[in-house]
Amino acid sequence: MASTTQSALDYIRSARKHLVRELNNLSVVVENLYQQGVFSDEEVSKIQAERDDYDKTRRILDSVTKKGEAACYEFLRIIDVTRKRTLGRTSLLPETKSSASTETRKFDLHHWISCFSFKDDTQMDINCLQGSRPCHRYQAKLKSKAQKMSNEFWKKNKNLLEGNNKPDLSYTALVLDTQGSVSPSKIKTLKSKKSKMSRPKKLRTYIPEDRPDISPSELLKTDKNILLVGKPGIGKTALTHEMLKLWAERDNKELDYMFYFDMRETSHIMMAKSLKDLLFSVISEPDEGKEEVLQDIKKNSDNVTLIFDGITDLSSSVVKRLVEKDLLPDAKIIITCRPDDEEDFLSGDFLRVEVKGFSEQTIKTYLSATLGEEQEKVLSNLELLTLCHVPMYALMVAVCFSSETPEDSPQSCTVTEIYINIVRHCLQTINKTKTKDLNSFINNRSEEILSLAEFAFKATVEKTVNLTELPCEDSCVLSFMKPLVIKVAPTETITTHAFLHYTMQEFFAALWLLKYPDKIRDVFQQCLTEEKKHMKHLIPFMCRLLTDKRPSLMKHLIPAQELKNTSDWFFEELITTFLPRLCEKDEADTEDSGLYVDILFLCQCFYESQCPEACIIFLEKLDYHLDLSGESLEPYLCSAVAYVVTQSKERKIWLNLEDVMVSEQGMRRLLGCLQNVQWCGPLPRQLWGISFSVRTDGR
Repeated sequence: MASTTQSALDYIRSARKHLVRELNNLSVVVENLYQQGVFSDEEVSKIQAERDDYDKTRRILDSVTKKGEAACYEFLRIIDVTRKRTLGRTSLLPETKSSASTETRKFDLHHWISCFSFKDDTQMDINCLQGSRPCHRYQAKLKSKAQKMSNEFWKKNKNLLEGNNKPDLSYTALVLDTQGSVSPSKIKTLKSKKSKMSRPKKLRTYIPEDRPDISPSELLKTDKNILLVGKPGIGKTALTHEMLKLWAERDNKELDYMFYFDMRETSHIMMAKSLKDLLFSVISEPDEGKEEVLQDIKKNSDNVTLIFDGITDLSSSVVKRLVEKDLLPDAKIIITCRPDDEEDFLSGDFLRVEVKGFSEQTIKTYLSATLGEEQEKVLSNLELLTLCHVPMYALMVAVCFSSETPEDSPQSCTVTEIYINIVRHCLQTINKTKTKDLNSFINNRSEEILSLAEFAFKATVEKTVNLTELPCEDSCVLSFMKPLVIKVAPTETITTHAFLHYTMQEFFAALWLLKYPDKIRDVFQQCLTEEKKHMKHLIPFMCRLLTDKRPSLMKHLIPAQELKNTSDWFFEELITTFLPRLCEKDEADTEDSGLYVDILFLCQCFYESQCPEACIIFLEKLDYHLDLSGESLEPYLCSAVAYVVTQSKERKIWLNLEDVMVSEQGMRRLLGCLQNVQWCGPLPRQLWGISFSVRTDGR
């Protein structure tokens, strides 16, 4: 090895034969020497005119050494900064002498250049190009496209929100888990415990716990291939767009490439017959030097990242060769898929990362950004709060509340309305259906949707979240499900499915009941038994689904006349069934231990229905007395009570709020209905006590 005390000129001469044989990417060397003023236009032209790389390298070395020490120093500095490209990949092990060889060791140019003593010159590091001009321009083009894709992705979500102050949506931290799959025995134990939990505890199990930070930037830095696994709508695409954005914004001189493929749009991808077709026809074509760019990508595949988002199979021959490393063997592959597809891609070379959605703290952060003070409506409702662990659902919850009309309007946002919007949004997103065509699409898929609803009802009756079989393989059905692949033998697996949230299962179960209304009375009676009391959570959904209000859903699944026939007797039957239980309640009746059906539950049902006639029948049965003493009223229930009270136009209501707990937001809702209440007896004192409690608690 040459001495580090040698001049730059002597240092180059000592390694000339090795440089001639092993120097790569000569265009990078020439371009940088030209940028530093070492080579003129004429000299560059003469080098480029040489017939092969050996002759080009000789001419470069001859020209540099003739120009003296300064030119040689610039040459060595360029080699040092660009060594990853110009000197090739470093060998993991040196080549030792074989019995038939006279060379004792392969000359290591990486070690050679690292032994030269450079002056402190950071400016050179900044200005030195890592590749040719066409390659850098293509990288800039890809980064511009990546920025545009990312902006459009978040802008599309932002445009769903209403109001004058739409937040600028961007990536919100997701819970990412690299611990691997849970064993089947542990899954069985967890499900057994979950089935015995109270409803509030069961709902909270949906929210994933915060884990030590695994950020998109860290995933971007790792050299490993990455498999992002997660259920539909959980944030896999958002995560890949964030990595795409971070790459595009990265301010460094490294020449690397990132390509994003939406595998749900497969027509162009399937048509690609070569790497060139896939990269340049599907993504973006270089404006100049196409072959030079393609060769740079092939030769330096360790500087290439390929994202295949939403992959289900390897039907594209080019994608298959990329994933299997037949093409671009050193490229970094990032795949997103659902759990039932992962076994086709997961190998020892992939880092498995499970995307679990939003933690509770992240949900609060997201809702604070999208709803501001209105977030209390969601945070105080456990069903909606836990539903929001799925980012797609959190978006629709925020959209629904951001579009809510003024508080004095009878068209306030109901919970069922949120679920209807979620269903419509999922169908539209997964199947890429235009808004104007969505109703027709639902009508055409009614059989599949109702089949899913039947499975949901059967599972709800049995108190299980597992669907051991699917009604169909349609994507519009699978978009509401999460698969769980369980290995039952060395050569066999079974797949069960569950809804992304238990309340979504209840929503579809309610939908199926309206298709078969002769079973509704039986369900009402079952709700009054200890074994089937959980079925009462289907009733509020049915109340809203029966009404012909927007957003519409049921009329595209069930004939309108059938729904009207059910509606004609439904609410009368509901009141007749549950009001006697309300009048007979005693201290032994609690939510956890028995068959307690309270005024608030029925108010919730009528609020969901937005049916004034049902409210009047209910109030008449109670002789216009609403006793809410001792209740804890979160904002949603306050809205329900206020709605029922405001329907009484002809007669004032006697309202008992003794020892009631209400938040400030809930109090505002109640105050809006007081013109329909008898302002007498203990009510003024009760309201004063509630207001004082709200102020002192700071709620």
